[in-house]
Amino acid sequence: MKSIGSYEHRVASHCETGSMRNLLVHDGLAITEPMVFGLGSGPAFYYLFFSRSHTGFPLVGIRNRPGSIIKNVAGLLGVDMFGKRLGSPAEAMREADRLIDEGRPVIACVDMFYMKYLPQFLQVHAPFHFIILVGHDETSYAVSDPYFDCPGVLRRSDLEVAWDTHAKMSQDNFLAYARRVPREVDWRRAVIAGMKRTIKGMLPPRPVRRLLKFVGVEGMRMYARKSLEWPRRYDGHWLREGILWNAVAFEDQGTGGAAFRLMYGAFLQEASAILGSSEIEGLATKMVEHGQAWRYCSRRLIQIGKQVPMRDRDFPAWIEENRARLDEGLREFHDLFMERAAFEERFWSDLEAAVGRLGKGHGSRR
Repeated sequence: MKSIGSYEHRVASHCETGSMRNLLVHDGLAITEPMVFGLGSGPAFYYLFFSRSHTGFPLVGIRNRPGSIIKNVAGLLGVDMFGKRLGSPAEAMREADRLIDEGRPVIACVDMFYMKYLPQFLQVHAPFHFIILVGHDETSYAVSDPYFDCPGVLRRSDLEVAWDTHAKMSQDNFLAYARRVPREVDWRRAVIAGMKRTIKGMLPPRPVRRLLKFVGVEGMRMYARKSLEWPRRYDGHWLREGILWNAVAFEDQGTGGAAFRLMYGAFLQEASAILGSSEIEGLATKMVEHGQAWRYCSRRLIQIGKQVPMRDRDFPAWIEENRARLDEGLREFHDLFMERAAFEERFWSDLEAAVGRLGKGHGSRR
């Protein structure tokens, strides 16, 4: 198999940030995964009440839409990046083959289910999984997957179906590659711009918040309020599966809400050193603590979901006896997550103020 010999595979916490970091490092730019996540304005929250999962529960998003991190990072760093959804898997593979032959690693967005080199427990339908194609022959591709400890081998037939899913939030036939990566970067400017964009996404101006109550901090509050209604809207195994699916989407899918907050804390730690700001260093510590508290919310949701019986025929008797306990558990979860929303409202406001003071000489190390 013809491969890009100079490419070095590295594992990562998240597929899109890991793929983008590996691509930039290959092209000579020293950058960490948390820095990619922060510059890409990764943290987000969306309560998509108008779009349903297979369980009937609304979808929940805890990061910005797939592909936005790559686009945002490229823009802030001045990377000449090509990214496009092509017309078909065949067209995308022809382009990928050409680029690999030129020595260019190719980012692809695929359905994780068809990545047969991964352990079976990771082969789940997630049509927004980012990998890098680094080699090819007549039948297969060499793949650098941030979730796998070494390069994998993916059959062309599997890539064809993984690249063209027509699923919600998928980026069918998407590929991206770097045409030029700068040797010097104004990190201070990039870090400040990345923080400002993230703040605006999580804490939009008040008129926007009133219109888009499912986005950012207000989306977190809406989600918490709606969780109290679950036992009235769903029953039987759908209630159990919906709660547990929420816990997965809430925490594990696409790395997860707590892990994303922890990664953003690591970004702020790096940013504080670049900016010379003890104030932002303190906010980094608070964000890490927040990530741990978020993780407790996720564990509590799993405990609640596992109480509900798996078989529909067992549900009527169970709910008659346990309704008060279920309501109490969801009320506890509601209160816990409302606390997380209140924290994020304070946090993003404090970060906005800290960023505003940077140009005035406040909050910096002496």
